This record gives sequence, C-alpha cells and structure tokens, in this order.
Amino acid sequence: MEKLKVYDEQYNYVCEESRDVIHAKGLWHETFHCWLVDGDEILIQKRSAAKKDFPGLFDITAAGHLLSDEKVMDGLREVEEELGVSVDEAKLQWMGVVRDVIELPGFIDREFTNVFLYSSSFTPADFSLQEEEVASIHAITVSDLQALFRRTARTVQVRNIENDLFETIELRDFVPHETSYLEAVAAYFG
Repeated sequence: MEKLKVYDEQYNYVCEESRDVIHAKGLWHETFHCWLVDGDEILIQKRSAAKKDFPGLFDITAAGHLLSDEKVMDGLREVEEELGVSVDEAKLQWMGVVRDVIELPGFIDREFTNVFLYSSSFTPADFSLQEEEVASIHAITVSDLQALFRRTARTVQVRNIENDLFETIELRDFVPHETSYLEAVAAYFG
C-alpha cells in the first residue's frame, strides 16, 4: 500500500497514511510538480483517458505524490516515468512550495506542491509516454497559459507536439487546481 507523509496546515510532519485515506479525509501531503519550459512555450500533458482521477484533462507537464520514504528531489522519477525523459537536477529551478486544494465529492486533495521549472530542449522524439498516465504532450505559449490561469482569456490554443495539430481549450479542460495555485504558477512564468 502506497504511504505518504501527512502534514498539518503549517507544513509540519504529523504521521504517515495511505493515499486513499489522505484523499478521503483531506489530509495535507507533499507533491512534486515540474513544468517544462521550451523558449516561449510551456509543455503540458493531456492525462490518459484511463486515469482514475481527472481522465482526459490537461495538467502540469509531470507531477506526482511524494512517497513517505522520498525527499522532494525524488519526485524527478515522475518526469522519467510519465514522459520517458531525464532531466538534469542541477538545471531545475525551484519556485517554492504552493498550496493547492481540490475538493470534489468523496475526494479532497490538499497538497503542498514543490513547484519546479525546467528549461527544455527536448524534441517530440525524445518523449516516451507512459500510456496509462499520459495521452499526449502539448505546447502552449507562456502568454496564453498565463491568460488562461488568470482568467483573462476564455479559450486558448494548444499544439500537440507529436503531430502539430492545434486544439482550442478552456480552463474547464484543465485539472481543477485551486485559483491561487494557478495564479502563483502564472507569475512564475514571468
């Protein structure tokens, strides 16, 4: 059973608990978020239709829960597992810890997200997507992502990096992260 560290609201360690219990009770826990930045574009993933949580929605380039025996930088495994690429830890830019809360019936996700940016020069051929996790990778301009997250644009264009096909998306097409999380991330991009 997958165990995660539980924290209080001030980010002090409390105990360990299973992921299912954490989400059922809405306990605070840690996650790793890595946004790949390629020039003036951000790469985002479209979650697999087979995902238990938020299937088919757009999300952070790579992210995941930190297990109870992991340190923050162990979250790099998420980039390798989901996208099939290795990132140089020395080139990661830590942006800080941002709170993110998602509340749905029977599911309360209270995260202390360790947010990182990574300057990417990966080509589409470099990616080997974990099919049960990620359906595709899309590029969105920094300005469009900021406009979407700040709610100054209702729709924006994303480009599938594999086939260069464009798609129009709205904020409802994204995992429903807390507004304050989205605004903090938008500010990180400049």
